[in-house]
Amino acid sequence: MNKLIKNKIYKLKEEEQKVVELVAYLRQANKENTGWNGKGTVSKNDPFEQNRNGFGAEFLFCRENNLYPDFTIGNTSKFKGTDNYDALLNGKTIDVKSSNKNHPLMIPEYLKSDVDYFAYFLCKYPEYKFVGFATNEMIFREQNLRQTIVMAYVLEQEKLLDEINK
Repeated sequence: MNKLIKNKIYKLKEEEQKVVELVAYLRQANKENTGWNGKGTVSKNDPFEQNRNGFGAEFLFCRENNLYPDFTIGNTSKFKGTDNYDALLNGKTIDVKSSNKNHPLMIPEYLKSDVDYFAYFLCKYPEYKFVGFATNEMIFREQNLRQTIVMAYVLEQEKLLDEINK
């Protein structure tokens, strides 16, 4: 069972921030050294900030559910099928999403995936508000396609689930 509480704010402790920032720095340096920096992203954020915020959300999700985060430094891609999910909880694959803006859950059409659930956080680093879960079936409906910066599947925050179904 998921241990996160919808709309609760979670904060990374000082030592956790150092871990998150180190992993984000190493991931960003790897991307830059291999020519992957920012490819396939819509965000206008600083790439390090984007990596830090995203990994921080993954770290918090794992911390609160007593899971081990993925500290792998390497290039993954939804395009190439090498970025499958961020966590496995109760046999369900979870893709952790974060935003530093108070937006709905938005997933670009070209990043459609087959994970079981998305866990969505709003980030004001080092604090994260857990907004809720969406199933694959909830988000990837034609009626949810909207033109944002790119065509994206959009699901309003109030439609997100409190927990994962067993």
